Amino acid sequence: MLQRYSECTAPVSGALEEDRIILMENEVYRLPQTHREVQVLSGIAWITLDKQDIILQSPEKTSLPLSKNCAVISALNNMPLILAVWQDKNPVRT
Repeated sequence: MLQRYSECTAPVSGALEEDRIILMENEVYRLPQTHREVQVLSGIAWITLDKQDIILQSPEKTSLPLSKNCAVISALNNMPLILAVWQDKNPVRT
């Protein structure tokens, strides 16, 4: 299940690598399955994974469960969305 939490710090695991994503109005991004953590730095995100939706706003963060599907992310409220995402450098194959 997708859950939000409000930690503003990066994941503690040394096996994660940070990337940044910027989405403008009407853009949709398919987040690769190797990305495990998502934090909204600016704007509001709508994230869908395995028929579950979650809305996050700055500075909320979520951990994504292992899935065979990619998470789909879009910006809400006609505002640019800036995300920090952390990629697992040693993904577990399912």
